[in-house]
Amino acid sequence: MKKSILFITLLLSVLALPTAAQKSFVKNSPRFSAPAKADEVKTLAMSHVVASYYTAASEATNNCDNYYLVVSDKTNAVFNSAEGTIVATNANVAAIDLYAPAGTGTELPEGTFKAGEGSLYYDADYSYTTKYGLSGKPGKEYALKGDVTVKKGADNSYTVTFADANGVQYTYTGTLSFVDMNTGTTVYPQIPTDVNTTFTGGMAYYHGNLMESNTGNIYINLFDCDFDPETGNMKGTGFNLAICAFNRLFGDPKQATIIPGTYTMARNFKSETYFPGMEIDYNGMTVLMGTYIKRRKTVTGSDSDYDYAYITDGTVVITEGDEEGTFNFTVDCTTDRGHKVTGTAKNIKFNIVDVSDDKEKYVESNLDRDVQLNLDYIKKARVYFLGNQNGVNIFTVDLGSPSGKDGDEGDLLRMEFQTKPGTAYLPSGTYELMENDHLWTNLYAPYKMTRGYFDNVGGRTGTRYEHFEKGRYCVVDSFAFVYSGRVGVEQLANEEYKFTIELADGKGYQIKGEWSGPVELNYDLSTGLDKVSGDEAATVKLVGNTLLVEGAAKGERLAVYTVGGQHVLAADATKPVDVSSLHSGVYVVRTSNGVITKIVKR
Repeated sequence: MKKSILFITLLLSVLALPTAAQKSFVKNSPRFSAPAKADEVKTLAMSHVVASYYTAASEATNNCDNYYLVVSDKTNAVFNSAEGTIVATNANVAAIDLYAPAGTGTELPEGTFKAGEGSLYYDADYSYTTKYGLSGKPGKEYALKGDVTVKKGADNSYTVTFADANGVQYTYTGTLSFVDMNTGTTVYPQIPTDVNTTFTGGMAYYHGNLMESNTGNIYINLFDCDFDPETGNMKGTGFNLAICAFNRLFGDPKQATIIPGTYTMARNFKSETYFPGMEIDYNGMTVLMGTYIKRRKTVTGSDSDYDYAYITDGTVVITEGDEEGTFNFTVDCTTDRGHKVTGTAKNIKFNIVDVSDDKEKYVESNLDRDVQLNLDYIKKARVYFLGNQNGVNIFTVDLGSPSGKDGDEGDLLRMEFQTKPGTAYLPSGTYELMENDHLWTNLYAPYKMTRGYFDNVGGRTGTRYEHFEKGRYCVVDSFAFVYSGRVGVEQLANEEYKFTIELADGKGYQIKGEWSGPVELNYDLSTGLDKVSGDEAATVKLVGNTLLVEGAAKGERLAVYTVGGQHVLAADATKPVDVSSLHSGVYVVRTSNGVITKIVKR
């Protein structure tokens, strides 16, 4: 059976839409940093609205209307409203907590908002700026300085300007629409009370790797009344709880089953979560999505027989039943209107209908479940330089030796990284898998990783996972080409690296883990750099804390890099250079006339 295209499209839409009746959200409470010494005043344009929430006047908002706005210069920034946290990569982010007189309404008023005073003001405790790095970690958080100015244009367009304590000027220009956190308006009639019941039957739909989430989606339906086990239609009055749950994938969808665990609300499709319930507009229709409970009040055959409640918080605990293939449920949830939905089910046997995409595709993997990497036995990683290919430098990192140098039992991971031309070492950052295989050469780019592929003699290479079979010397029993995911690379002190691994094979099974330790460079350092032709200086010497370039030509410059490729110093090569500020370690010195030298500072 083919995957429901409607269901997939609706889940895509949900990610970009606010819930219609959400009751609250959490603001981030920053830890402000002292201003840095900026070389010059910077101006940043913020183009993306990460979050925008409106809360009408109440005691909790100091009897003022509250507008919470988060903007960024990158579209990858995402706001978790339940936790008040932001996920972003290489992005500038700013949060502004604005207040206006009670009764102003959901439309942000024009004017000048001052810090903590006046009829229009902003709360300095929740207004800040920060920069997220390539690894996704936030940097220093700076308080706002001065006024926030809001100007309104045509078609709900706005220009919002402000500055932070570090001297950076920010401007957001675009439309603004605030999610009303006080409204409870819905299209479908709502259950006006708490619900507590005992469920007596169930059925489920297995959707598989929905949205390429690398988790298995299963829609679990519990009933306390008579129902059709194939369609889920309620035949009598009672309740139907629909749980949009995510857990592991199944290589054979016909083997799909419900996985015991404690499921909590989330919108990230991760294992042991359920998607919250909501109404969304789809091609002019209002449809239900996520986890909700439906009540059939009467049996007349009309839409008025039913009312609903949308689950937005709480837990669903699933355990194995007394008989094989049966399951117990304990439901303790809350709706978007604050009503409780509780209930139990005991020894429920499910008819599971496979609606996943059964279209066969070739996948080089024999995994049948997720892999949590065990790399503790590996004492060092090995790095190889494969040259410049398709405009980028290619480095391969082996965690574990296929020839058994690190032992003949355990996990092996080969990772193939793409960097800028001229890099002699693997730079720190977050590397994403290419969107297609290595034959699609236009997809090569720095901070990408090559998918798994076969080399010229039929061996598995590229980014790939393998596992040595226990008790047999260097015999692989598990393997997989890696097709998606990311690896965080962080250079540590003393030529050590840390790898944070979040990968997946072609079936969607996740391969996760972490390793840190020393690396062994199996290539000549100079091969990773683009040499410049011309006369080279005679020598580069390090005498104590002074770097000397003997024979440097007039106007020649030098640059010093860490083993990870980070530029740490630039200077005139014709003069002695003080390097006392550099930590002990290995560095690469490169001059503008093409000299490349490795030095060790002790």
